[in-house]
Amino acid sequence: MSLFIRRIALENFRKFRQRHEIAGLTDGLNIVIENNEAGKSTLLEAVRAGLFLRHGSKTQLISSFQPLGDEVAPEVELDFAVGGDDYRLKKRFIGRAMAELSGPGGRSQNAEAEERLQRLLGFEAQGRTFDSELAGALGMLWVAQAEALSVTPPGGRVRDIIGATLQGEAGTILGGAAFQQVQGRIEAQFRQFFTEKGQVAKAGRLGTAQQRLAIAAETLAEAQQREQALETAFSELDQARRQLTTLRRDLDDDQYAVERTDLEKRLEAARGTAQLLAQRQLEVTGASTRLAGLQDLADRLAQTQDRLAGADARKSAAQTQRAALAETLASAQSEVTTAAAVLDAARRARDLARAALAKAQAQDAAWRRREGLLAAHARHGKVLALETERERLTAATTQTVPVQVLDELDAAEREILRHRALLETEGTHVELTGPVASLEGFTRDGHPLEPGAWTLTRETRVGLPGGGELVLRPPQALAGAQTALEAATRRRATLLAEWSLDSLTAARARNEAAREAQRQMETINARLLAATPADRDLSLAAGPDALKVLVAAHPLGPAATELDNTLSIAQAETECGVAETAFARAETLYVQASETLRAAEKADTPLAIAEQTAANDSTNAAEDLARLALHADFTGLETALAAAREGAASASVALENARANASAFDEEALHRRIETLIARRKAAEDARSDLNVRIAGLEARVESEGGKGLAEHAAAARDEHDSALASLSRAADEAEALRLLRETLAQAQAETARTITGPVAARAARYVGRILQDAQPAFAEDLGLASIHRGGLDEACEYLSRGTQEQLAMLTRLAFADMLLEEGRPVSLILDDPLVYSDDVRLDAMIDLITEASQRMQVILLTCRERAFRHVDGNRLRL
Repeated sequence: MSLFIRRIALENFRKFRQRHEIAGLTDGLNIVIENNEAGKSTLLEAVRAGLFLRHGSKTQLISSFQPLGDEVAPEVELDFAVGGDDYRLKKRFIGRAMAELSGPGGRSQNAEAEERLQRLLGFEAQGRTFDSELAGALGMLWVAQAEALSVTPPGGRVRDIIGATLQGEAGTILGGAAFQQVQGRIEAQFRQFFTEKGQVAKAGRLGTAQQRLAIAAETLAEAQQREQALETAFSELDQARRQLTTLRRDLDDDQYAVERTDLEKRLEAARGTAQLLAQRQLEVTGASTRLAGLQDLADRLAQTQDRLAGADARKSAAQTQRAALAETLASAQSEVTTAAAVLDAARRARDLARAALAKAQAQDAAWRRREGLLAAHARHGKVLALETERERLTAATTQTVPVQVLDELDAAEREILRHRALLETEGTHVELTGPVASLEGFTRDGHPLEPGAWTLTRETRVGLPGGGELVLRPPQALAGAQTALEAATRRRATLLAEWSLDSLTAARARNEAAREAQRQMETINARLLAATPADRDLSLAAGPDALKVLVAAHPLGPAATELDNTLSIAQAETECGVAETAFARAETLYVQASETLRAAEKADTPLAIAEQTAANDSTNAAEDLARLALHADFTGLETALAAAREGAASASVALENARANASAFDEEALHRRIETLIARRKAAEDARSDLNVRIAGLEARVESEGGKGLAEHAAAARDEHDSALASLSRAADEAEALRLLRETLAQAQAETARTITGPVAARAARYVGRILQDAQPAFAEDLGLASIHRGGLDEACEYLSRGTQEQLAMLTRLAFADMLLEEGRPVSLILDDPLVYSDDVRLDAMIDLITEASQRMQVILLTCRERAFRHVDGNRLRL
């Protein structure tokens, strides 16, 4: 049986602060298309909360239903039908929480209503968060956003229902009461040995046996260890006594004292030779320092004397060269002064010539502007005349008859001619002759009949004397031609009167005159453009409007006809050119004179620098000589230097002799040998003390442990260990037998489960084949879709694309829904933004499957994709 939701009402539920009701839900396909954040997912959340969540729950999920920032009580109302019976549910959360269910069995409230709702829809109570498995079949079939993006197995409650349904189809006997009883007894005995996860239970029989064996092994190990420790103590005591005897013999030997005395004497001799060597090194250092100081003084004296002589020579050479260059430098300076005076005079003359030229150019521009204004005023008169003529022609162009009117006149004219020709050729011609008196009493259409000829185009009645009547009827075609002729004549007359025309020829003549006027206007426009060119001197743009503005702004006054033009631009330009040439020549001469002066100064500068540098070097060298003369060893420097060399040589010979004596002794090696000897003696004494302490401890340990009966204790521990090992072996064999029996039953049950999954796969294959041709689904023991077999290969679902996984998840839900529907369970399908990863072809196929499913159960489709579902037939609702 299906579950049909008829009405949903929300209040204070997330974004729906005010009461909001969605009514008019039908049995088939219901489509709600709204934009993002319009509240579609909130609607599904409210339906779930109303049916599956306890009204008195105070979890974080319940608190999230409150509108942001408001402390109000969320309310949900649902009208639905199950098995043909109508129900109404009202539930309020948090503040004044309540639940009320009304239906065929009367009205239930709060806890009674919750339990009645669970029995009706077949779900279990929820925890702190919403669990779709606890919601039963509807939890699997009401798919929120992103919940269908992967293939997941149905919940345990749904699997039990489907399994019970398919056991009959599979023809299996497993799963019955006898099987359950046997399996329960084996499971109870298995629990005596193992936990639910198959691990050894510590308090079980196998765990107790293992613990007993571990304790026995530990006790045995401890007894063996103590027995072995006693044996080891005897051995260590004997070895320590032998080592102590050897140490005492070594320490009583006098060789240590003799060897140490000899080493100390040799060390004293080494110290004496070392002191003599240090003294000889100091003497060599002093002699070398004295010799180095005197040699440095002699070297600096020679270098300073050489510097002084060189500086004096460079100074004399620089002075000679500068004297030879002085005459050239004075001549260049004179030439620069003369050239500068000439350049200044040429610059003043050039500036005067430029001013005269500028004045002449200004006068010429003013004269040309005056001439331009006169010409502009003259062109202005021509422009006014041309514009007058253009206005006249413009009026003529407005009389143009539209082409449509000409076509209508031409059509009417041709129609008149055609119908007249038809009447002339096909009409009946009547001619009446004789005197008028003879026609007395005769009438024509009620009027007196007169002699003459006429064409019979319509029915004519000729009255005869005495009351008789002659009826003349022409052919029907002629009557229609006459009517059409009259209509065409009226249409032509109307058009001619509307456009004030005499005839079609007059209309064509008027249009021809308008075209001629248009051509003349184009000629006048060209003449206007030619008469109003741009003028840069007047800053005048091209066009009549700019000319009119200029003429209006610059009227010709009486004084505008006189202007002096006596200044000659050509003469001013010639004079300016001469002045510019003279200035350029003077400037060139000045530049040449300046370059000559700079060259002379450039040649003199290094000579002056060299002279000054040489003078400075000479002065510094003289000052250095004066300072050296003040040195204490300056007087008699040669004698002191020779004596210092002789003293340094004698000190070196004495140093070599001291080194030869010191090399016979190694003070560091002697120190190391004495320290080694002392350390060896101390180590032997420490070892003797340690051995005495160790021997005393071992003797006490042997005396203490020897009387405790360690051998008897070790034998008892071995007996307990053997007994515990045998007990563990028996428990392990029994546990292994129970494990094997339990696994055998599980394998048999799994084989039965595989037999049950066959019908599930067969049902699902009908849907999967619509999307994946020639593909066969394979289900796991938990009825979850495990893989797809196609092309000879098995493809695990987790490795398929997201779009294919989403489609398969939807298809398996449809298959399970059909099975649950056949079992008589409440079933409906709610999809929130489904098929987001589907391509166009698969999307159309999936929509077809959903539409077909809506013929068997209620389907509520919530989506924001109007383009994808625009063509789908269904009951469309708005939030």
